Amino acid sequence: MVRVGEVEAVYWDRDAALATALAEYADRAGPWPGLPPGEPFPVTIFVTRSDARFDSLTRGRLPAWTGAAAFPRTNTIVLKIAGDPWPTLRHELAHLALARAAPRAPLWFAEGYAGRAAGEWGALTALDVNWALARGRAPGYLDLDRELRAGPSHARAAYALATAAVLYLERLGGQRGLAPLLANLATAPDFDAAVRQTHQVSLDALEAAWHRDLRRRYGWLVLLTSFTMFWGITGLAVGIVWWRRRRRDRVRRAALDVGWEVPPEPENPA
Repeated sequence: MVRVGEVEAVYWDRDAALATALAEYADRAGPWPGLPPGEPFPVTIFVTRSDARFDSLTRGRLPAWTGAAAFPRTNTIVLKIAGDPWPTLRHELAHLALARAAPRAPLWFAEGYAGRAAGEWGALTALDVNWALARGRAPGYLDLDRELRAGPSHARAAYALATAAVLYLERLGGQRGLAPLLANLATAPDFDAAVRQTHQVSLDALEAAWHRDLRRRYGWLVLLTSFTMFWGITGLAVGIVWWRRRRRDRVRRAALDVGWEVPPEPENPA
């Protein structure tokens, strides 16, 4: 185990250097979107590369595809090292910071906030949102909660949509971003009440406005698919008409050729 400031990192085998670097990063992490600077608080990070140890530390409660977990009640993070650990660690630290400031945040908001804080939004995330919209109607907030707990194919799009939802709320807050909503969420009895206090709309109205924003900002794949389908059907129809016209003309030409003899050309006079 290594300790840096308020952060303890527990490691196995030869990961002392990595655990120290992760602890140093966690100790100076922040600021967090919409949250005022707060007092440092103790954090414990378990650093492992073993699937079996990760399952043991999380008590087997997480899906097999999950590579990290945050437990706000104990300010604990379990991190399975696979690829670049820094964005993942910041994502999980954002969960702890949000839970301390707004413990009543719903799952979709917590995951979207962590994605926003970790800078996970990018071109591929926007493409995930486009594909989700192209497959059908955008899910509601409660649907997002269910899909975030589903398999990796559903969860990936749900994480992207949750991040898009939080980005919309940040834009809605204007220059103050998420700060007014988070301040109200700290004292409101639930998320709907915090939204009403902050934006003077119900959660249902907010969801409808977010869906309109999604279609306007990220619905280009739906539009492209519609145009592609339209021109594909149009091209197919034109092709059928052309083929039938050619076939009909060929039959007519064949009928005209029946009994028709080409007269010989006159001989040139000597």
